[in-house]
Amino acid sequence: MNSKILITGFNGELGSKILDFLAQKNYSIIGLDLNKKLSQSDNIKLIQGSISDKDLIQSIFDNNIISEVYHFAALLSQTAAKNPKLATEINENSSINLINCAAVHGVKNNIKVKFFFPSSIAVYGPRKIHNASEFDIIKPTTIYGINKLAVEQYGSKKHTEFDSKNYGIDFRSIRFPGVISSDSIPSGGTTDYAPQMIHAAATNKQYICKLSKETLLPFISIEKTVLSIHQLMGMNTINSTLRVFNIQEASFSVEDLYKAIQHKFGEFKIEYVIDNKFQSVADTWPSSLNCDEAKKKWKFTSSEDFEKFIKKMINEMIKNEKN
Repeated sequence: MNSKILITGFNGELGSKILDFLAQKNYSIIGLDLNKKLSQSDNIKLIQGSISDKDLIQSIFDNNIISEVYHFAALLSQTAAKNPKLATEINENSSINLINCAAVHGVKNNIKVKFFFPSSIAVYGPRKIHNASEFDIIKPTTIYGINKLAVEQYGSKKHTEFDSKNYGIDFRSIRFPGVISSDSIPSGGTTDYAPQMIHAAATNKQYICKLSKETLLPFISIEKTVLSIHQLMGMNTINSTLRVFNIQEASFSVEDLYKAIQHKFGEFKIEYVIDNKFQSVADTWPSSLNCDEAKKKWKFTSSEDFEKFIKKMINEMIKNEKN
């Protein structure tokens, strides 16, 4: 039986990009998501279902040889805050169950299952940190951050259990900052204001911002995100006990972004209507991330040039709007 890659949440912003990226390389893929989608490829099998359905998850492992797992199914930060019980079930309990299934599957089939988990800067808190490293004090204040940290810790612990063996699970994770995509406008996340603002400018609309102009947060493009995941998962082994890495491309304030967009579009207008829930979350997240560990352990690279980063994002957004 040929080995396959399992991607959960394949309809989401990251899941869909990884699905397309791996499909182009002709990997055999199983996708799981709540929403339907038709596959145009013979090497992709898409399943409609929930990550919380333990019987379904078990059947996927029982009926296939899964060599890699990319686990993107989750509730985003602001959505999670509205339903903390569901967030814990989906973001934490179901993730831990998936890790356990992958580990047992590895033992049963005498293989080491690579497992990718997208974590978040939401694990930081309760105060804002500049140049935050993986080793800084981490006490998240949101249910989203608490769930992400719990999975980070469980996955790392499970990895250690099998580290010296040739079977089991190989857990790998990245703490993502805000992700900016030129072809999708996300909602439900605290950092979603950035792509939303660029999109509003590209479509000649005024933007109402829920965060203060001084709010400073780190970001990365969707293209760099996909390449970083592929780079991390493409390594046979990562010579490090650290299993969770920070990465970013640029760090900037809301006002920095507004000025860059206004320089491009001239008449672009923004209105600040501060949402205390959004602001209180953003105030506990790092203003920037230290990427030294990722650079040393798996050769992550980034120019971290704000002007070039924003110019590229704006131009790509405009291009997509015209198409």
